[in-house]
Amino acid sequence: MAEIIMPRLSDTMQEGTITRWLKKSGDEVKKGDILAEVETDKANMEVESYETGVIEQILVQEGETVPIGQPIAIVGSGASAQKQSTATRTEAKAASPQASPVPEAQRAESPVGRRMESKEGENVAPAQTTSVQQVSGNGAVRVKASPLARRMAEEHGLDLSQIRGSGPGGRIVRDDIEDLIEQKQAAPAAVAPATPQPAAPAQQPAPVSTAAPVAEEGAEIVNLSSMQKTIVRRMVEAKQSIPHIYIGNEIDMTDALALRKTFNESAGEGGIKVSVNDLIIKACALALEKFPEANSSYRDGQFIRHKHINIGIAIDIPGGLIVPVIRDANIKGVRTIAREARALIEKAQTGKLAATDLDGGTFSISNLGMMDVTDFAAVVNPPQAAILAVGAARKTFVPINDQPVIRDIMHVTMSADHRILYGATTARFLQEIKRLLQNPYSLLG
Repeated sequence: MAEIIMPRLSDTMQEGTITRWLKKSGDEVKKGDILAEVETDKANMEVESYETGVIEQILVQEGETVPIGQPIAIVGSGASAQKQSTATRTEAKAASPQASPVPEAQRAESPVGRRMESKEGENVAPAQTTSVQQVSGNGAVRVKASPLARRMAEEHGLDLSQIRGSGPGGRIVRDDIEDLIEQKQAAPAAVAPATPQPAAPAQQPAPVSTAAPVAEEGAEIVNLSSMQKTIVRRMVEAKQSIPHIYIGNEIDMTDALALRKTFNESAGEGGIKVSVNDLIIKACALALEKFPEANSSYRDGQFIRHKHINIGIAIDIPGGLIVPVIRDANIKGVRTIAREARALIEKAQTGKLAATDLDGGTFSISNLGMMDVTDFAAVVNPPQAAILAVGAARKTFVPINDQPVIRDIMHVTMSADHRILYGATTARFLQEIKRLLQNPYSLLG
């Protein structure tokens, strides 16, 4: 018998939420089979079985969140599951000697019912899982909630019917209960009637309320996903702990766009098409070779110069932002970068990114040019030293030989960790990126 634990699926993962079980208790599994889908701080990922056998017990239900290292299922020979099933039937028979039908509401209040409702991690059969559509024997509507959420609600005196669940199918999970508890703690306490007190002196200022604002009636309260919580935490960490410096420049992309057009025409119908972002990735990778300090991190009073140049590309996905990595971009051709970028974008949009797709980035690019953004400044992605924010290329009159000429001008802004990169170094690094993009054939060598 072996325990399947919540694995660490990313370098920053601390806990995971079971979004869907693909196997159920009693199913046979082989090593490498996909058991469940898990939402982490970065993406939805899959948990594989590292054992062969039978799932004897599922310890964590869909919608529940547990820390890494905690068992989520038990895989064995199947004998224990059969014994447990026999014991459960015997116990149920003893609890109801006459085998008379018992309404669901009464069953939940019986010792057996309470034990099955409250035991954390119990593998509850579908018939015992409640939902907003289920109606008990006495006509009462029951609410769908995980056993842990139900227990927490009971401990804090919360009405489950007044809580909107964020789990699968509207199921109430631990995060929903914790969010409501935090809101109640932050809300101003009700003032009980008291004996009137003498008025305060006129010169004494009125106390300033520090209570958290309460949502007005009818406002929608949206619970954050694990990914959104991580984005919030990392953005606050980045802005509070990293002294940012911002350097901007304009790049003439006319020749790069012409090269891209020629490049894609030569690829034919089924060939890999190169985007502007692919050219920018290659330019940044080559510039990082020349400026290794920009391919560094700061930790415990030391600079860490990374051996590999791994470029992270920011991708917008529903409910969040994710930054998968193209590894060793400096030694890859533009078409290879384009092929890998397409694959990462597709995996990100379908929730199929693996941990290896997300770890190890040393520099990042955030491109909003396709959304007609002219310029912006991005937040450094710790522990990296810098991130390049890219705007749209716009046709602009520029003076060439004292004559106005229309060129495709793109504005970029480098955000850098000022502990690692000083202003002049950042400017020179940005100039190298500009030089490479304005001489695009240098990207093909």
